[in-house]
Amino acid sequence: MSTAIVDMEFRRRLRLIMQQFDSVADLAHAVGVSDNAIYKWVSGRGLPSTISLVNLAKAAGVSVEWLATGKGEAEKSKPEPRPAESPEFVLMPRAAIHGVAGKAIIQSSQVVDYLNFRPDWLQRTVGVDPKSLALIEAVGDSMSPTVDENDLVLVDLRQNRLQSDGIYVLCAGSDLSIKRIQRQVDGTIVIRSDNPAYPPMAVTPENITLLGRVVWVSGRP
Repeated sequence: MSTAIVDMEFRRRLRLIMQQFDSVADLAHAVGVSDNAIYKWVSGRGLPSTISLVNLAKAAGVSVEWLATGKGEAEKSKPEPRPAESPEFVLMPRAAIHGVAGKAIIQSSQVVDYLNFRPDWLQRTVGVDPKSLALIEAVGDSMSPTVDENDLVLVDLRQNRLQSDGIYVLCAGSDLSIKRIQRQVDGTIVIRSDNPAYPPMAVTPENITLLGRVVWVSGRP
């Protein structure tokens, strides 16, 4: 089994554990790490140390073996119910992308089940109604260094038409890609990757489907 698959499975187990806590801050406090450490683990940009792994298992009431390898039985066979939304935190649910532009829900492994964000932080940082946001996980390095693989991005679902140049999430079935989109004077659209190893591609507007515009990238100021 590749390291990538192992990391992905650990992140899946970590997300199950996160459902037991009211916020990322609460989980981080229980484990004795920073909020940013939790974000790094769940986005695949780092793994917990042995001590943090033990503390994480203890905080969640699961076995270290199950948490680290997925083998054996977790001491809690079912995760606790997903925390209810409170005035202090807003959940970014998978269902947030239901009915975008009248289309069916997008089923993609890149759509993160949820993370907790403070509404005041969202308003101050991205200035978007939380109900219009979705949390997407980046795959591949085509947008590096702006968006690295496994980075999490917040997407404004209202901006699913190209009204101005920017970084957007494109839809192709269940596949999502994050690209820089530029409209040309002749009406064509150029899809660019920030990684120069990937050449740009020109398309017509009817041949592009936008999920929304990227308004925040994890790990960026």
